[in-house]
Amino acid sequence: MTIKDIAEKYAREWKDAAYTGNITEFKKMFAPGFKYHDVIIETNVDGYLGHLADIHKSAEILVYDLKVMIAEGSLFGLDFRSKYKFSADIPGKPAIAGKEVTARYFIFLHVKDGKVDESWSAGTATEK
Repeated sequence: MTIKDIAEKYAREWKDAAYTGNITEFKKMFAPGFKYHDVIIETNVDGYLGHLADIHKSAEILVYDLKVMIAEGSLFGLDFRSKYKFSADIPGKPAIAGKEVTARYFIFLHVKDGKVDESWSAGTATEK
């Protein structure tokens, strides 16, 4: 499987997990020691996927778009755009119920032995 194939599969599995709430197949894409780095959090695969599950439980997806920007060597990059309407708060986060949130993130991922072992993201989210 090429790095582009892995990137495209990752985008498909992430989107499927976001819409269905089922993270089983998506979780198979990660190495056991996976690390996620964001400007406000650093976590492991359970924390990363737990956040995705919390959003699924708390919000209606209005827009969800993932595009592969680059896939070369052992790295790939995604352009992620989303819009949610929250009906409930997310555990451990500021109150968000009743708000619409628009987000855009650039996400870069490293692959080792066919599994995503590290991810970095930066972006913005606005509420209204």
